[in-house]
Amino acid sequence: KITMQKRSSIQPRQTKASMLRQQGQQQGQQTSRPSSVAPSTPRPTATTGTTNKINSKAQASEGIRAFMATQRAVAAQRKKTIEKEDQEKTSRPRIRVMTGTNRYSNDDNDPFGMDTNKSNLKLETLIRQAKSSGKLNLSNRNLDRVPEEVLSMYHVDPNKIVVDFSSTDDAWYDSTELNKLIVAYNSITEIDERLGQEFGALTLLDFRNNQLENLPTSLSQLQHLTVLHLSHNQIQEFPEQIFKLGRLRDLDLSHNQLDVLPEAIERLSHLEILNLNDNQIKKVADSIGQLIKLRKLYLNQNQLVQLPQAYHLQNWKKLEELHLVKNQLRVLFVQDDSGRTIELPSLSRLDIRQNNLSQITEREQQTIASLPKLKELLISMNQLSQESIGLSQLLLKTPSVQTLDLSSNLFSEIPDAILTLEDLQRLDVSANHLRHLRNDLGKLEHLMVLTWEGNPLRSAPRNISMPELIESLRVKMVSDREEQEAHAEDDPDHQENPADLTTTVATKDTTQQQQRQEEQQQTTTLVRASGTLDLSRKQLSDIENNMLTGTPATLQLHHNVFETIPKEINDHSLASTLVTLNLDHNRIKTLSLTTKDATMVFKSLSRLSLSNNRITTLFTSFEEDALLVFPQLTELNVSMNALTSLPENLRDYLPRLRTLKANTNRIDKIIPQTLEGLEMIDLGNNDIGQLPPEIGRIGTIRELILYGNRFRIPRPTVLDQGTGAVLEFLRRRLGD
Repeated sequence: KITMQKRSSIQPRQTKASMLRQQGQQQGQQTSRPSSVAPSTPRPTATTGTTNKINSKAQASEGIRAFMATQRAVAAQRKKTIEKEDQEKTSRPRIRVMTGTNRYSNDDNDPFGMDTNKSNLKLETLIRQAKSSGKLNLSNRNLDRVPEEVLSMYHVDPNKIVVDFSSTDDAWYDSTELNKLIVAYNSITEIDERLGQEFGALTLLDFRNNQLENLPTSLSQLQHLTVLHLSHNQIQEFPEQIFKLGRLRDLDLSHNQLDVLPEAIERLSHLEILNLNDNQIKKVADSIGQLIKLRKLYLNQNQLVQLPQAYHLQNWKKLEELHLVKNQLRVLFVQDDSGRTIELPSLSRLDIRQNNLSQITEREQQTIASLPKLKELLISMNQLSQESIGLSQLLLKTPSVQTLDLSSNLFSEIPDAILTLEDLQRLDVSANHLRHLRNDLGKLEHLMVLTWEGNPLRSAPRNISMPELIESLRVKMVSDREEQEAHAEDDPDHQENPADLTTTVATKDTTQQQQRQEEQQQTTTLVRASGTLDLSRKQLSDIENNMLTGTPATLQLHHNVFETIPKEINDHSLASTLVTLNLDHNRIKTLSLTTKDATMVFKSLSRLSLSNNRITTLFTSFEEDALLVFPQLTELNVSMNALTSLPENLRDYLPRLRTLKANTNRIDKIIPQTLEGLEMIDLGNNDIGQLPPEIGRIGTIRELILYGNRFRIPRPTVLDQGTGAVLEFLRRRLGD
């Protein structure tokens, strides 16, 4: 009798599965009967402190035991087979089973490709990759011919093919036909005739930078070819084979030795890009105009004397870029007797630099070409002037031009037609014969870059940035317009131009509307810890009392629309504390140095800046009861205005003045008494024709800037030596 005891609470209960595992382990140790195993009873399980036997009827079925035994026998046999194969591998070399992609080589000494030469393997790798991608790049490999392996890369001997379906390699029937072949930067002198026969699916063929003199006749068989690059070779005649490539879209024959472009070029009806740069072409066939799909034409650095007559080019509706740099063109457009006008609606870039152009058309009053979408017009380094025939007509037909390069020509005046280019952003007039820059260039609202260096300007801009130069032109333009309007009002016979009147009214309405919007907004003032009140860039035309807070020493009012110095400043307590007043970039027209109104006197003001305004005169009164507006002023800046003269006795109205800056004005005469008592004087970029020697005797002058004026004495070499040299030169002229 077996006595059952209570199991320990910490020992898990034995399951049927665990009992089966124990039986399987016991049976696995019995190797005498692998195919059948007799049933056995499980051993009793011992518990802590007591040995008890446990009877169980749970056991594996006969089918399970037979299955497990069979699996163990198969595993043992597989292990023996693997060990035998390993021994055979070490005793003899492995013979490869070749598939369709691993083609037999043409080398009888190595029919199975067992040679491990690294260069051959690299070429074979490229060929293998090309068969899957369709692109083969053999650039920079020092080749003198196309390798034989490439020409025969698709050759297959049907008697030697061994097909292995278990191979992971691509089979010969999965190969991709070669469609791109690049053999650039080599030393190939001749292309094998088999090229066109073997690779009929090519769409791109690139033999740049080789030593080719001609092309194989089989090239004409490449009827799918769309891109052909043959630049930097030694081709002397235009290859006839190319004309048979009806689908060609991109042809590059630049840097060869071609001397003519034949009439047969019209057969390339799908051509979009034609590059013939750096050849010796003297004549272009008229039939080039039949390339109706042409988008880009490059004829730089050839020997062209003229282009085909204009009417031959009327089919270039899709032409976007025309490059004719460094030729010998004398006329751009050659017209026939019909006088027809052609339109190139898509042309955006016209580059005709470095030619012999002295005129655009052959006859006066001819309008040959209309270029409505032209963005870049580059005609530098020619012989054009403002009087060149056809130039104005060309500019009037290019309303969308954004970049205009007229540098290194013979212009003495900037053509009027330039002012019609409303979208112009960059204008280059450097290295011409210009004597001055037109103020009405300021009407070109989008102008950002104006290059003028290399001209004999009487008032050359110096020490100012490009935006400041353009802004000064606009200020002067407005001043000129106002003067003309004033003269027109005095002339009873003057009649307004309706277009100008409309423009003026529209401008005024826009300005007033903008001012009203700004006035409706809450104006915020900023009094800085340094004692500065900043009211700049707020489109202010007057000042309200609530805007003036505190007692700052500096008041910033620049970039507003003031037409006079605000009198509200003196109505506030600022009149007794204000030291610096900045009114740059406003619309002030007159600066009064005397007044009869005591409220307009700035008792403490020491520095006043009025640059970039519209000031034409410094008003003074000789009346006895006149008061000085700026009795304590020591520094005055009136640069970039429209002043034509300075008061003769300036120190009588500005008794403490030490620094005068009047750069970029129109001052044409200077009187020594005007500069008495001044220490720093800037009169550069004016129109001063003569420099009085008496200025050399003014002992207070410490710095004198006079560049950019008309006078020739002293010479620029003296001016470059500084103030001391200039004053010494003037004193020597007086005999001192």
